[in-house]
Amino acid sequence: MKSAEERLKALAEERDKLNEMKGNATGAQSQASDPDMSEEEGSSTRRPTVFMDEPEQQAQTNKEELPEWETKIDKEKVVFNGLGWLKSVAIGVLIGVLLVVFVIQRNNVYGSSMEPTLYEKDIIFTLKLDTYFDTFDRGDIVTLDGEDMEGYDNEEYLIKRIVGLPGETVKIENGKVFIKHDPAGDFVELNEPYLVPGTLTTVSGEGLAKGYDEITLGSDEYYCLGDNRFVSKDSRSLGPFEADRLKGVAFIRVYPFDSIGRVK
Repeated sequence: MKSAEERLKALAEERDKLNEMKGNATGAQSQASDPDMSEEEGSSTRRPTVFMDEPEQQAQTNKEELPEWETKIDKEKVVFNGLGWLKSVAIGVLIGVLLVVFVIQRNNVYGSSMEPTLYEKDIIFTLKLDTYFDTFDRGDIVTLDGEDMEGYDNEEYLIKRIVGLPGETVKIENGKVFIKHDPAGDFVELNEPYLVPGTLTTVSGEGLAKGYDEITLGSDEYYCLGDNRFVSKDSRSLGPFEADRLKGVAFIRVYPFDSIGRVK
């Protein structure tokens, strides 16, 4: 029988053999899994390696917030654009107000004194520019302020047509209107194509008593009549209108829609 010492020695030898066999197997497996290892070890330069982002990494990159300074700039841009929009609106409103106050005025027509040129409920726009320079012409349709004129007690403006200009003499006779342009001249019948054929222009007894059937106008006076001579209250009964009573010249009708166009 072997002694205990011999048995221990034999066990140690078997252990060494097993370890040696395990080492050989590990080396062979390494060589089989990486056949290019020897080639790479022999080369002084390793092949470049390209790394691709994983989907999770891309999503994380896209979710990154902008730097604080960039966010601040974007907010400032929004505020700036908002202020610019408000500025444009304010300028537009201001221009609209200036137009309404100094240039254009909307007027509704009441009554039938300007038929057949204008009818009740017509809506017209009048220009105020002529009122600043007194550049009125014969035939202009104008809005008139009749406040405090004898024989007129309404608050609304009148709308009439200019037939006599400053310095002229106007005479109404035999159903017609005559104009004398200067004291040395002769009366000339006024051509009025805007009237309904056969219309007669007459003066009431009140107007005759006041001398409005023949009157020489002052340097800032206008003789104004309605186109519907049978019903119009105008210079035949109210007298001439001073320039500061003329508030605008009608230039366009905007309602009714089927009658939109130049007023003349």
